[in-house]
Amino acid sequence: MIEAKQVFEDYLAELNLPEIPHLMGQFEHYHKLLTAYNKQVNLVSRKMHPDNYWIQHFLDSLLVIECLDFTGKIVLDFGSGGGLPGIPIKLVDSEVEMVLLDSVHKKTKAMREMVEALSIPKCSVECHRMEDYAFISRRPSFDIILCRAVALQDRFFSPLRRLLKPSGHLVMYKSHSVKDLEGVRYQEILSREDELLGYRRLISIAQRDLMKR
Repeated sequence: MIEAKQVFEDYLAELNLPEIPHLMGQFEHYHKLLTAYNKQVNLVSRKMHPDNYWIQHFLDSLLVIECLDFTGKIVLDFGSGGGLPGIPIKLVDSEVEMVLLDSVHKKTKAMREMVEALSIPKCSVECHRMEDYAFISRRPSFDIILCRAVALQDRFFSPLRRLLKPSGHLVMYKSHSVKDLEGVRYQEILSREDELLGYRRLISIAQRDLMKR
């Protein structure tokens, strides 16, 4: 069986990304940091062996690259936790402006230290509840908001609309269940199933459609 790290490297090649050896070096550094910090702070499930980060976290985070162009966009990673999916996206596209948002101080402290250790440009970390961050002055308006680990609750609709540009979209990482999207108009922009990753799909919701119907 091909090891997970090699599967991830092959996936980077499928995406036609430049300088893959250099990129793999960055991801190896991130992998070590995430593994170390996760022993101190619960950033990702501790039931998962770090070898599985390559596919279940890194490759999974990058699926959105297949269907969206992030270059020059301002992006919010809502509920970022260990920097996922924001940090992997930043590592493959340095031109995107990324904000990693989480409400847990220990997690944001770890993310700040990882971003600094990886020397990632145009990447900031904010410690706020999303409902509060939406009303902070001088924060950016976003082209894309990514949500990989948080269900879409009714209380999020208004602040999400406020955070997004009128042309913006919320993109949610989903598997089979989309119960939290009942009554919401959305578009499935990617569907993928394989033995290693399982069933994953990406759901896009336009700013104007962030409401129950």
